[in-house]
Amino acid sequence: MSRKTNDRRVETLDGHRGFCRYVGPVTGQTGTWVGIEWDDSNRGKHDGKHDGTRYFECKRGGKEEETKRASFVRVQKVAPGTDFVSAAKEKYEFESQDAQLEKRLVFGGKAKKTDENEEEDVTIELKTKLSLQKKLNELERILLPNARLERVTGRAARTEDDEGEETRPSSSSLNEEEGEEVLAKTFNANATHVDVSGNLMTSFVELGKIGKYFRNLEILDASNAFYDEDVGDIESGDASALAKEVALAASQFRNLKTLALNKTRTSWAKALLIIDQMPNLEELRLDRNELQNIAAVDERASRKYFPKVKVLSLDGNTCIKWDDLWALRFLPSLETLYASDCSVEHIVYQDDDENNNNNTNTNDDDKRFFRNLRGLFLGYNRVRSWQSVDVIDHFPRLECVRLSHNPFCENDSASRHEIVARAGKLLSLNASEITERERRESEIRYLRNVVAEVSSSSSIRLEDKELDAKMGSDEVLAKHPRAKALKEMHGERALAGVQTTKTTQSQQQLEFRESGNGTSTNGGGASSSISLALTLTREGKGSKDRTFPKTVTVARVKTTCEKLFGMKLGTSTLAIRDEDDATSEKYTELEPDEDTLAYLGVESGAEIFVL
Repeated sequence: MSRKTNDRRVETLDGHRGFCRYVGPVTGQTGTWVGIEWDDSNRGKHDGKHDGTRYFECKRGGKEEETKRASFVRVQKVAPGTDFVSAAKEKYEFESQDAQLEKRLVFGGKAKKTDENEEEDVTIELKTKLSLQKKLNELERILLPNARLERVTGRAARTEDDEGEETRPSSSSLNEEEGEEVLAKTFNANATHVDVSGNLMTSFVELGKIGKYFRNLEILDASNAFYDEDVGDIESGDASALAKEVALAASQFRNLKTLALNKTRTSWAKALLIIDQMPNLEELRLDRNELQNIAAVDERASRKYFPKVKVLSLDGNTCIKWDDLWALRFLPSLETLYASDCSVEHIVYQDDDENNNNNTNTNDDDKRFFRNLRGLFLGYNRVRSWQSVDVIDHFPRLECVRLSHNPFCENDSASRHEIVARAGKLLSLNASEITERERRESEIRYLRNVVAEVSSSSSIRLEDKELDAKMGSDEVLAKHPRAKALKEMHGERALAGVQTTKTTQSQQQLEFRESGNGTSTNGGGASSSISLALTLTREGKGSKDRTFPKTVTVARVKTTCEKLFGMKLGTSTLAIRDEDDATSEKYTELEPDEDTLAYLGVESGAEIFVL
């Protein structure tokens, strides 16, 4: 009972899509019905068998419940498909004779009538200038997303069951040769950008006709479609003929620089087959294609398939893991890799030991993996360990990273400072630039936490040499690889007051307050206050001595200085002079505002400069 429908793609009037598997009568019903296997399996009611009669077979889905994704709709509810030429004419050309008149937009004033020179009062006249509408043969960008394109040229398939009905001639009713001639005469052959995303084509070969006529095409978006859905794996022996056809179609796009095949069920093998014919490709987007088990692309294959690819997007391929991304390490020109919303659990970078042993200059970045990668976007993954952040600096040129919404950083804003501190080469994190000030503050904050962690394991305060030894130990460096370097970079001043025995700074402050709010905690041997010389370095220089409680914060001292020297609130910066040279004009800024002076290592008798 099933009628031949070529398993074409259809869209109903309410916007739902699927494969047309049957057109014809249904027992017990009147009229012509269309059997559709829906893209959305939740819309299905059966698997092609209705009231005991088998009308067609569902071809998608493996589990029993997934095969029940079909239902019947009346033929009148199926939206008509179209072809490339017709869709472009409908969008870009005027169909009425009124388009010959120059139309304009007037707000108030006078407007001339088109048939005589009289003027009339006009409040608002809303029209469109014909001069703003380019003709098809002048267009450089042809954008036809979701236009229900079934074909580029030739006859469009018909859903109606009345094949004898005559229709008016159109580009859809022309034969293949006539359609090709119309296409060539209609459009600007030098168009550089075509968007046919959301089309109803079922063959990549059909898509290749676009490249045949637009030889200078640089950007093609053919996403959200089903190409060769029912053919099977492109690598199988049965598909060898298809592979040749697909390769031939892809060869029409020799000058293409950007190709988007998002959500097209394109396998990795098919993607390689396609881009092998596109030597100038610089950007490839394969989002949400259910990709998995990406085969390793060795150095020779990388030069063959990806000689110029700078941007590769694999977002939404939920089976992709880090091993799949590592398979792309030889891509010679890759600068940006998108792999958000995948299943990446860790980031690992393994140096090429063999290559390093054969080269005396082991720092030659051009000999390392991911040698040109500058952006790595891994948001919404499953990264659980901070060690994955530590390896970021191993990438030769990586400077921009997205790691938001991963388990290791449950609170993205709170974890930001530690990511910045651990990855010293980063210039941007989660689409936000890392300033010099943010990096300095983040590294100091992180360093203090590491020192406090190291010191807390000892029952006595560590001497400087003992602390240095611990910071450089294998145990600490394994957990905090940059700790020793940060200590050398930011100096002892950043660590003053950080060491503890078995209590934290907050616990010490609590004990201080409970001891009598300013009295000595050890029989009077320690002072509860701190005396400072506050020196203004601006115009009207001056110096005043003030005494503060030891727990005073930078913010409180700033406010005091601004009042003492008559400054506008919120305009001061506090700093101390470098100890190595008392006459030096080099200062170390006291920050952040919420830290106490004791925490920053400022002792009684110090001179604070107000900048």
